[in-house]
Amino acid sequence: MNNKIAYTIISLYILLLSLTPLLGGLIASRGWIGFDTGAYYYRSERLEVRFTGLPEGMGKPRVYVYMPNSSYRPILLLDVDDRESTVEGFSFFYEARDVKTKTLNNTLFVDYVFDGFNVTKYVVAFNESIVLGFRSKNELVFRIVFKGKNYTHINQVSLRELEGKSVEFNDISRLNFTFYNRLTGIGGGSLEFSRAVKVSVIEDLEGVTTIAVEFRGDHVEVVIRGYVEPVRVSPVIHTVSSALNHRFVQLLLPVVALIAVSLGWIVWRKL
Repeated sequence: MNNKIAYTIISLYILLLSLTPLLGGLIASRGWIGFDTGAYYYRSERLEVRFTGLPEGMGKPRVYVYMPNSSYRPILLLDVDDRESTVEGFSFFYEARDVKTKTLNNTLFVDYVFDGFNVTKYVVAFNESIVLGFRSKNELVFRIVFKGKNYTHINQVSLRELEGKSVEFNDISRLNFTFYNRLTGIGGGSLEFSRAVKVSVIEDLEGVTTIAVEFRGDHVEVVIRGYVEPVRVSPVIHTVSSALNHRFVQLLLPVVALIAVSLGWIVWRKL
């Protein structure tokens, strides 16, 4: 193999590598990406959803939020805990006899098989919201547990004033919350329920907030939304951060690779 052919092969390899983030982003924007571990991943412009593999009880799903037009890493919005979530008193994680997953476009279906009944959890991912649903053939008693970090208020109730005590909200259809992240500042979100539910909230000493949602029925949907307020930085830093958002970087990488390969070819020809 002569030097010309070798350089051509190496150049094509570099260009293909530079296209990987862009192609991956395009694929991710059209549906869920599955992995051998049983985990799934979905990414939109505003939200990121990760569904952990079978050995893990947390992250069923785990929702992250991005700051608009920012290159900052996503901020954890909330986490669904299958270990503490129950149906008819049975843990989704510890006591389901079988768990099967499948995807269809932007929807992830998770079927839990218990003794005497089945429950389907589904996660529908959109650009700015997530729909988390549960359905069964019969009316059952559900207790769904969400967890988040660094929450400051729930429905205008300050968590700092609770000092480890729980607060309950009865027959509500919407829950608003705010959080503070030392890197990105203030953010928040909401849970909108398709039916009236009972909610209890408690925060531990490590800053982890547990939101337990209880209801009896055969179907419920929860619309999850979140946001992060822009960081107050200098105009220069804000401009650079806005320009270097993930989509721009994905487009920039192939251009940089093409320029580097072309310059390398010119230099190599002159040697």
